[in-house]
Amino acid sequence: MDLILKKEDVEKLEKILFQLIEEGGATYALLTDLAGNLICSAGRTKVDSTSLAVLSAANFAATREIAKLIGEKEFSLLFHRGENENIHFTHIVSDVLLIVLFKPYVSLGLLRLKTDVIKKEIRKFLEG
Repeated sequence: MDLILKKEDVEKLEKILFQLIEEGGATYALLTDLAGNLICSAGRTKVDSTSLAVLSAANFAATREIAKLIGEKEFSLLFHRGENENIHFTHIVSDVLLIVLFKPYVSLGLLRLKTDVIKKEIRKFLEG
C-alpha cells in the first residue's frame, strides 16, 4: 500500500488520535509505517517521536518473525508494561502501525476497547 497523504489528511488522522487520548486515557499516540517513518502523532511525551516510530516498527517486525516461528501469521497487537509508562502497538492496515503510550493506572481493557474503535476509523479513512 502506497501511502500518500495531504496536509488535511494528516490533520484528520491527528484528530482521530486526539480522540483516543481524550476517550481512552492515552498520553501519546502515533502512526508509523512498517519502515519506521512517522506519519503523525498526538498528545504529549518527552520521547523522541522519530526514534519511537523507528524502534516500534523494528519491534513489530521482530515480533512478526517470532509469530511465524510458532506457526502464526502475526500478532495483531503488542503490549509492554512499564513502571511509569505502558505501550500498546496495533497493526492497522498492511503497512501502518498505531503506537499508544499510557500510564499504568489507565485500564488496559478500556484502552483496548477505544483502540479497536480508533483502529476501524483509521482503517476506513486510509482505505477510503
